[in-house]
Amino acid sequence: MTVKRPYLRTSLVACSIATATLAVGCGGSSSQASYPAQPVQPGAAAQYPTQPAQPGATYPVGQAAPLPAPGAVVLPVPNDPINTTDLGYLRGEAQSLLNELVATLPAPQQSRVAGIPLVVDSTQGDVNAFATCTASGHAAMAITDGLLDIEAHLSQSRATDEIFGTHKLSDYIQLIVQNQQPKAPIVQPPPGFFDPTQQADGRKVARQHQLLEEQIGFVLGHELAHHYMGNLPCTSAGQLPLAELGQALSGTVPLFNQPNEIAADTSGTNTLLTMGFRRTGYHLTEGGALITMQFFAGLEQFSAAALLFAFQNDHPPAVIRMPIIQQTAAAWRLTGGRGLPYLISQRRFRRNSRATATDEHTASQ
Repeated sequence: MTVKRPYLRTSLVACSIATATLAVGCGGSSSQASYPAQPVQPGAAAQYPTQPAQPGATYPVGQAAPLPAPGAVVLPVPNDPINTTDLGYLRGEAQSLLNELVATLPAPQQSRVAGIPLVVDSTQGDVNAFATCTASGHAAMAITDGLLDIEAHLSQSRATDEIFGTHKLSDYIQLIVQNQQPKAPIVQPPPGFFDPTQQADGRKVARQHQLLEEQIGFVLGHELAHHYMGNLPCTSAGQLPLAELGQALSGTVPLFNQPNEIAADTSGTNTLLTMGFRRTGYHLTEGGALITMQFFAGLEQFSAAALLFAFQNDHPPAVIRMPIIQQTAAAWRLTGGRGLPYLISQRRFRRNSRATATDEHTASQ
């Protein structure tokens, strides 16, 4: 089943994988999530596996590099775009990650989403990402500036915690829980929330870029799965006509369906890990997805009486999704990077293909 999203009055950015960007009128929880890590001593905080950068190595534009090797001199990074919440940069990162996710998919899934455009919704206070269809059957992906803003602050907070032993992630979640109002601008940390010296630290900046790619990559990987798994009735991917930009935000999106959401989480996690494994730089993990889930789990725990963001209406509770992400990642590693979700999806595609061939044969008789 499908449902119509209410019409959203907003300025949009449509970014097509196959073409140039089209711009239209736009310029906790106190407990920590369990992250992929090397074995640690009982009671010690889990850390991401470190991947030291090789001296002189270069990495593709838009891909985070490994952290500098221990003992290496790292210069401060003033005005990093994540620190300044540069929405132009964050939108570009989202588009780059979507391109890479599509290129990672096996051929049957990739054929269903090749050229799918990304539409950015700048509606004030809206925090969401979703797969959608226009009235004419064009497939599209959408993400809001509000979600990009929050993901940028989550990556800064977690990177600061890892490098300096702080608790900024839980502090940021509490800041949103205590101060955010529905449909209001996203609450920004007050002056002094982040230490200026720590903010510019080169290791911390490098780490937050790694985390941000994991966070946004998982969110888009999940929504992309709704399209190639057939959860929507779209019949046409590729370039979205300018006249249909608004429809992408007010058109058909999947009605909440827990089996579909679980399947999208497993497929999205599988795609993210495969994409990360193929990189020459930092190999993405499921850790960023767990940071996003920790944020929404904090909202669900402390603001259960009022859902602050559309994301909470459109997706299962984070406490349900976190173990699914972790188990999928474990299965991906146990199968040597093949994972289980695509095996299931490919069988479904083969069944559909056989059914189509049978129908065509019958019709020809």
